[in-house]
Parts: sequence; C-alpha cells; structure tokens
Amino acid sequence: MISMNEIKFVIKRREEMGDIIADHWLANNKIPEGEVWVREDWWNDKEKRKRIITHEKVELYLMIHKKLPYERAHEIANKFEENAVKITHKELKHMKSRF
Repeated sequence: MISMNEIKFVIKRREEMGDIIADHWLANNKIPEGEVWVREDWWNDKEKRKRIITHEKVELYLMIHKKLPYERAHEIANKFEENAVKITHKELKHMKSRF
C-alpha cells in the first residue's frame, strides 16, 4: 500500500489531460500506482496548486485508509479544497482523524 508521503504529483500538458484537472491511480487504471496527474495550467497557479494538492491528498487518504468509495471521498475532498487557502497542515492532520 502506498503511504501518503509516497504520492508523486506528475505535471501533464492540457493536451494530455483534456478537461480533467487532476486524476490518480485509484480513479484511472492508466495512471501508475502512487501517481497523481495534474494539468500544467493548474499546477503553475500557486493558489490552484494548493487547492489541488489538498483535494487529491484528502481524497486518496479517505479512499485508502477509510475505504470510502471515490464518489464520497471526492465530495468530502471538495469541501476541503474550498477551504485550502485557510487550512494549515496541522489543522489538516487534525481533521483527518475525524473520518
């Protein structure tokens, strides 16, 4: 099993990703285990990058460690993403323990 520290963010061109902003191996079997693919235009924007990292890490944590299905993990991750600018790393760790 991949630990949260082993997740690798891989930057992809818009031509490769299309309208998808980010994707990972648990949602797309074409992506190697441990990788999250992120569209370059989002990664290059500091605020968007912060949101996407938060979203993907929360989503993966919930799917891997809490065994939530993608749809539910994605819904919860969206809420975290909306507040990513306000959340510190310490606060994120504290919130993880609630799920």
